[in-house]
Amino acid sequence: MNRLLSFLVLLFICTNGFSQDIPLSQIIIPKEDWKKASLNNIDGSFSAITSDSEGSLFLANSKTKSIFTIDPMNKVTEVVTGMSAQALAVDSMGGIYIASDSNIFYASKGNAKASKIIDGMECVAICTLKQGKCYGAAPSEKAIYLFEKTGAKKKVSTENVGVISLAVSNDETTLFAGSTDGKSVFTFRIEQNGELSAKDRYVAPRKPREGIAGSIPGMTLDKANRIYAATSLGVQVFDPTGRLCGVLLQPDFPKFADAIAFAGPDKTTLYALVGQKLYTRKILFPAK
Repeated sequence: MNRLLSFLVLLFICTNGFSQDIPLSQIIIPKEDWKKASLNNIDGSFSAITSDSEGSLFLANSKTKSIFTIDPMNKVTEVVTGMSAQALAVDSMGGIYIASDSNIFYASKGNAKASKIIDGMECVAICTLKQGKCYGAAPSEKAIYLFEKTGAKKKVSTENVGVISLAVSNDETTLFAGSTDGKSVFTFRIEQNGELSAKDRYVAPRKPREGIAGSIPGMTLDKANRIYAATSLGVQVFDPTGRLCGVLLQPDFPKFADAIAFAGPDKTTLYALVGQKLYTRKILFPAK
């Protein structure tokens, strides 16, 4: 009986497209490579990207000091003015958290002016929960913060490890954290109040070539909960169990991606910010 149950569990895992190990050849579109993004004449130098649940891309323009959205129909809208950004995150209400010059700002949906909510906290990566709270990675403190648009904040991880990128699982039970040295993607269990627990080294990315510094400056998850980690080797892709699917080579070698995000119709387009340029690549997904 136990053997039968074990077989049925294994069969379910292997036939469930969102759980099984999928090689990179089943994720990328054959003969299609990275493309430089067409941005409908948005002129500027870009410093941060993120996306929302609807597939709109949010893009910080350091030249004009403004933030744009590009919706799934490719309509461009300027949503925040007078603001530079090193990291962006969008909450479920359409509000935007902005990490800028060692401060945290927030702009509610429809408000073109962002307000400072936290002073003197340097976060290089931020990501939100549906309830509206936001995580921020502060590598100089080797800490992760949890904060709200009211300005309330608290340290939720001081594990003596520098974190430079963050991503949340689709069911919001797990926080993924990319290390500054590029050796690890850690996971934390997200408690109901947003606190973090059960830290684990979940993924060990491939080492960079000799003489090249390791880092994971960008990270995101697709709708199948595969993990995409921007590294100096390229965008390394891992299945939901942490096994390596393969590496998407750099879109602008020898430069590598600083930030990545899924956006567009059905969130099937991977965007990569390389330096101040933006590239795209379509990704395939298994059937449900």
